[in-house]
Amino acid sequence: MGLNAGTFLKRLEGVITGFGFKREIQGVDINTLRLEDGAPLLADSGNPGYASLETNFEGVQLPSTQTDLGTLTFKIPRDYDKDNDYLRLRFLVNSAGDTDTPSIDAAMYRKRTGVALSDDLDPTISAVVNTNTAIADWVEINADGLGMKAGDGVSFDISTGGTRGTSDALNIYAIEAIYKSDLVFNEPDER
Repeated sequence: MGLNAGTFLKRLEGVITGFGFKREIQGVDINTLRLEDGAPLLADSGNPGYASLETNFEGVQLPSTQTDLGTLTFKIPRDYDKDNDYLRLRFLVNSAGDTDTPSIDAAMYRKRTGVALSDDLDPTISAVVNTNTAIADWVEINADGLGMKAGDGVSFDISTGGTRGTSDALNIYAIEAIYKSDLVFNEPDER
């Protein structure tokens, strides 16, 4: 008996939720980051904006005088494993100097069909951003266990936390959203 690629995912009725396969949410990246008012990022000194972070790399830089990094809004994928409830927002970042030691924080809001907008779900703040100006590292906001379900809309209002002085800009090279998947739509009647 061969594998029929056309019906493979539909026939995964025996998938047991709660174990999940780690995946990246497509379309969530540095280019989907917006200013707090929803406007696109600009390259100016007063707001986070696109900048040359190194000779051959463009990214987003948060000026040293700012704490508001912007917003990211996206939909929780239909294959989200709600029994595992694993969601992380990750940033490849470093500090442009070694004086400030910021972390990345967010207020997180969820919109679901038939339900009012949630209060701030308060995901866990990231670790401190690397202050080695030549080496970036991944830090992540942990939104595990906050009751996400497939199809939910989420919005992160992202800011800096920790010890954020006014000496060093924050360099963002990449952004990704990671979740655990069931490989198919989580609800069997939607497959």
